[in-house]
Amino acid sequence: MTRARRKIHHPGLGLGVVLAVLATACATLPPPVELMDRAQSEIRAARSAGAASTAPEVLAEAERRLAAAQQFSADGDNGNATDKAEEAEAAAATARARAEVARLDRQIDQQTSVNANLQADLERREAAAAAAQQAVTAPPPASGSSSGSGSVTLPSIQLGQPATPAPAASAAPPASAASAGTHDSGDQS
Repeated sequence: MTRARRKIHHPGLGLGVVLAVLATACATLPPPVELMDRAQSEIRAARSAGAASTAPEVLAEAERRLAAAQQFSADGDNGNATDKAEEAEAAAATARARAEVARLDRQIDQQTSVNANLQADLERREAAAAAAQQAVTAPPPASGSSSGSGSVTLPSIQLGQPATPAPAASAAPPASAASAGTHDSGDQS
């Protein structure tokens, strides 16, 4: 007669074996030295980008996670050390990105200010050009006016072009002494 073997199935026994294998695998992982070095380098990059002032909480979190990774590694728990080193690197990258966003926001604000100043300057120049053009095209004053002896022709103004002086020949001649004496003729009677 052959004897039949009975299989014994115990649910806790299989789970215990799996956990033991996983624990052994985690204990045999090499220390995540390269990963911790990358996290440290990312933290330095975040600091140099200005994260200490723009994202201090996130930078501090990255440093805490790196310290935890180093402690886990020292304790021989390389699985948790790896996890914490990855988290530290990600937090440092976030801090560096926030610092970069803050730097770009400052640049945008500065450029917006420069643009506003240029726009205001352009509007002032356009207003001055319009006023000068209106003065040139305005009708001459009435002949009975006591102002000057003739009209002066001004050159047109074009934005973006250097101003050219009017030729000397087109300027009105100075008032003669004879015409200057006629203004005082009322006092000599």
